[in-house]
Amino acid sequence: MNKLKVIISLLLLTMNCLCMKAVETDSTLLHPSFGVEYTGEIQTDFKRVRQANLLHLSAEIPLSRALSFEVGSLSIHSFNKELVADDLQGYSNINADDLPFALTVAGFNWQINDHHSLFAGIRRTDEDYFCSDGVALFTNSSCGIFPTLSFNFPIATFPEAAWAIHYKYDTEPLCLQASLYNGAGNHRFSGRNNVFRFCPQSDGIFAIGQAEYRYRDSHYYLGASLHTEPDVRPSVWSYAEQALAPHLTLLAAYGHTFGRDNVCNNFYGLGAKYGIKNTEFGLFTDYTNIDDIHEWATELICSHQFTNYLAVTPVLHILHTDGDTKCIGMLRFDITF
Repeated sequence: MNKLKVIISLLLLTMNCLCMKAVETDSTLLHPSFGVEYTGEIQTDFKRVRQANLLHLSAEIPLSRALSFEVGSLSIHSFNKELVADDLQGYSNINADDLPFALTVAGFNWQINDHHSLFAGIRRTDEDYFCSDGVALFTNSSCGIFPTLSFNFPIATFPEAAWAIHYKYDTEPLCLQASLYNGAGNHRFSGRNNVFRFCPQSDGIFAIGQAEYRYRDSHYYLGASLHTEPDVRPSVWSYAEQALAPHLTLLAAYGHTFGRDNVCNNFYGLGAKYGIKNTEFGLFTDYTNIDDIHEWATELICSHQFTNYLAVTPVLHILHTDGDTKCIGMLRFDITF
């Protein structure tokens, strides 16, 4: 705990120094930005009730016109440790063990020019992949990252992070991303499994890349990854957000991991979302087979943005796992500054 306090104090001191440096460099051009995002959720199987909380803090501190320091953290707490459903894919993407403080981002971003950028430091996959407007509407964890990745590899995804190098090329019709991570993600500040660990010999390397093509209001994604430990196993995925009419979008997703000893080989998803003014409605159903257990998960969601700072989202999950059907109701509150 003393080591954790020292590390947090050093990070805060570094942020303060960088912030002062940024302001001194050019007060008219360089402005630090800070973000606070709180997500609270009430979950029920209509017999029991559980309450979960997630706090995400972030800051971007410019050091020059091209270079900035980025840092982010998350904190997780729930008042009832027992989940209201033992599903496979995770009906809520904020469910996790209690975590007082964990780094999600800590590194330097170089904006090479208008289209190219390069980041080096601590990072997690959630910052860049599977975070489009379509899949981000839903609370099912499989929409945050397909189980063909999260179940097969101990990668840096919520709530874990790892050393990474991330490159991005972004134009109006095309966005290309590629990243290299330490093969295992962590969230601790000390011990063998700390977030600063870089051991490709034992953890392997996780390489991931994705291409996004934009056409009018539609988006098409094609990605691939490679994990090198204990053996080399590639994965591929694709998903599309096809605009069918004003405010109506069709969603389709597929993921596959090659190899024989995978926990999850395939993932299929199909859904739609409809937006009107400050309200979005969504329906998404997916299927996967994890350790020879079949699961269908269907989510109905309605998200209303009451103000610039507050969104309220009622959700209904219908889970069919290994022949057993369950219904989960949730009410989510998002507060953003």
